[in-house]
Amino acid sequence: MKRKIYSAAAMLLLICMLCACSNGKSAKTPDMQTVADKVGATMDLSEMSQLPDEYVESVMGIAPDGYVSRNTLRSAVGTNINEYGIFLAKDAEQADTLKAALEKYLEYQKSVWMDEYLPDEKPKLDNAEVWQQGNYVMYTILSDDARQAAHTAFQSCFEG
Repeated sequence: MKRKIYSAAAMLLLICMLCACSNGKSAKTPDMQTVADKVGATMDLSEMSQLPDEYVESVMGIAPDGYVSRNTLRSAVGTNINEYGIFLAKDAEQADTLKAALEKYLEYQKSVWMDEYLPDEKPKLDNAEVWQQGNYVMYTILSDDARQAAHTAFQSCFEG
């Protein structure tokens, strides 16, 4: 009889501990499709296309084994330079490496920009940003409004 009481008390204690741990507000860990859908819903994707693996590796400097998955889109029309990408890393160290590579990529893009080419688009590049949330890293080359909407959508994916 004592054994049953101790077992029931232990089980009750375990349940209470698990409930206490889950009551605190913690960040969610969404899947890539959820993040991509939420960010994509903030803009018109009809004129955007996925960046090929070769571009990501050779121009961005990010090898295929440098991330778990990605969603990288660029304008398919020559009238704007809209671009953004979301990368999922396997761990925090890989996420930090991705963030550094994306910051270097944006600096490269700024260094090769020709001021006479679409001068109204240059502020998008000047204000480009990289954000990191857990193992996710995102960059944007978008207008101020689109960048803010994408950032808000990205951040909302991780709210507990």
